Amino acid sequence: MRRANSSCRSTEVSRKVFLVALLFPLALIGCDNSCLLIVSNPGGSIGTISGSGPNCSLNTTTATFRMSVASSLSSAAEAQPRIQHVFVTLEGIEANPSASAGENSPNWQELAPHLAKEPVQLDLLARPADSCEPNISARVTVPADSYRQLRLRLSPNEAETTDPVLEQNSCGSAGFNCVVTSDGDIKPLVVDRELSQIQISSQQITGGSFRIFPDAPLNLKIEFNPQSSHFISTDSAVQLVPVFTADVQSPCESTTVADR
Repeated sequence: MRRANSSCRSTEVSRKVFLVALLFPLALIGCDNSCLLIVSNPGGSIGTISGSGPNCSLNTTTATFRMSVASSLSSAAEAQPRIQHVFVTLEGIEANPSASAGENSPNWQELAPHLAKEPVQLDLLARPADSCEPNISARVTVPADSYRQLRLRLSPNEAETTDPVLEQNSCGSAGFNCVVTSDGDIKPLVVDRELSQIQISSQQITGGSFRIFPDAPLNLKIEFNPQSSHFISTDSAVQLVPVFTADVQSPCESTTVADR
């Protein structure tokens, strides 16, 4: 009988060691958000193993995004006195959890899917509004994670017949992205060597990243800095090498209370 009991205990211990040995490598496959495994061992005891790494994928969540895309200056004309308006038409805003993800990475997450059918034209040199109300809002299902890159997708100036059309286009025949100078001249705007997107790297995001929590609203402020951006004018167009920054804002309740 003693040999039998000893054998049972030995088998139980072996099973526990086997489970820990099997699950321990899995615990090391995590992400910057901690991954935690709860292990139920034979005999009813519970153990936990935690770890972190680059490949942890968290559950998807439905999040509400409130985004403000505007100039960082109270009077942007001070930086570019000849340029009165910089109109861009957004057809998408995407985020990626990797700081080094390339253009064709499968991990880009769309934050404003409605822009694909209803693009929005914004003046990057417009004076910021007195309130902190966003100019883009969306409710979308994305993985809850930390995101280290953003990109703004622009409608191409030479749109195809199937592309959505703006109800009011401030660029006229110049396309959907343009620059308006102080003498009223309107020129097409070319961004980043004719690529129709603007990258916002982790270095341009406050803290290097922003986190999307499950079922929580996110107030994201995306600012255009005309003083640090470069405008290169040619006879036919204006090329823009833009500088944007991004930061998470507090909700607008504080402004609303102050206005009362």
